[in-house]
Amino acid sequence: MYVKASGTPVFDANGEFRGYRGTGSDVTERKRADEALRESAEALRRSEAYLAESQRLTHTGSWAWDPRTEEVLYCSEEMFRIFGLDPRKSPPGRENFRRQIHPEDRDRVRQKFEQCLRERVDSVEEYRVLLADGTVRHIASSGHPVVDENGELIAFIGTAVDVTERKRAQEERERLRQLEADLAHVNRVSMMGELAASLAHEITQPIASARNNARAALNFLDQRPPNLGEVREALDCVVGDSDRAGDIIDRIRDHIKKAPPRKGRFDLNAAINEVIVLARSAITENGVSVQTGLADGLFPVQGDRVQVQQVVLNLVLNAVEAMGSVEAGARELSISTEQNRTDGVLVEVRDSGPGIDPTHLERIFEAFYTAKSSGTGMGLSICRSIIDAHGGRLWAEANEPRGAVFQFTLPSAGSPAPESDK
Repeated sequence: MYVKASGTPVFDANGEFRGYRGTGSDVTERKRADEALRESAEALRRSEAYLAESQRLTHTGSWAWDPRTEEVLYCSEEMFRIFGLDPRKSPPGRENFRRQIHPEDRDRVRQKFEQCLRERVDSVEEYRVLLADGTVRHIASSGHPVVDENGELIAFIGTAVDVTERKRAQEERERLRQLEADLAHVNRVSMMGELAASLAHEITQPIASARNNARAALNFLDQRPPNLGEVREALDCVVGDSDRAGDIIDRIRDHIKKAPPRKGRFDLNAAINEVIVLARSAITENGVSVQTGLADGLFPVQGDRVQVQQVVLNLVLNAVEAMGSVEAGARELSISTEQNRTDGVLVEVRDSGPGIDPTHLERIFEAFYTAKSSGTGMGLSICRSIIDAHGGRLWAEANEPRGAVFQFTLPSAGSPAPESDK
């Protein structure tokens, strides 16, 4: 219990002190109220300190503005720091902050803010601020209109987040993605260069056949009377031969041209068959026999068809080259697919070459590592990057009794591929 007492001394007629006359009152409730007020003030001070620290850690500034008086009602310390202003020298005026916005962004930000004020809707904007020393910061801001019970706009509150580091990280990731795409393109062009002679043969065959069929058609036309049935049949063959040559040229163009990744749903088996056509002459010239075991009803995959074909072609050409040291008749290449419950779709490329040193099974995927006398050592590294980017895995194992097997997985894209995907 708290008591407040007050009194005055009492003297008699002769000036002798006789005691005190006073009052006492119970001030317990007032004392408790004072203590509660002090505790609230201390809690508020701590909350403000925690808020300031959290804003500093998250690079988030906050503000409140009265559109009726154009007065800044509140502006956090972090807001000043983000905009490169000193709160002791720069009053928290809206114009002071507006001047810090990058000149190229200033009008856009102003127009968007005025639109949000007119329409009384939230604002979300990204812009740059330009500091006195030339530093550029990227800001993500958001604002919210506050209205009273009569619907009158009484304030606009918001935050400004310094996202410079995040923006730089995004730009760096994009730069690395572009670098990977450039390397993949170089790898594709390099492979097409290696296949140049074989591809020339693949194209020459249908062209030569078309020429022969065209001559036959002319001969049938010269007959008296012209044998139009044979002419039609010969011309149909010319069209078929031209289509075959065109298909091969289109596939070469897809692999050589530099284009951004295009992810879509496609039939993996059909894509692998196209790769085999591209590599067929190289396979035949090296005395390699090919067996395919492409699973029926295979689910389609989601990804960049050309990039996935690049991986398969790389593995096939590596296998063909590896078997160059094996005696003729024992050069066997096997390409298979199967549905994998846990990993989606599994692709295997097996060869009967000399195999890979078990201690090098992971090193072969490192950039610039190669056991060849020629080559950059980037092919398998690029292949793994492509498969990783598609959400799959690429690895190598020994193939019993000899050779190597390269396997990779890709997530499937749902139900089995319809004929339109093939």
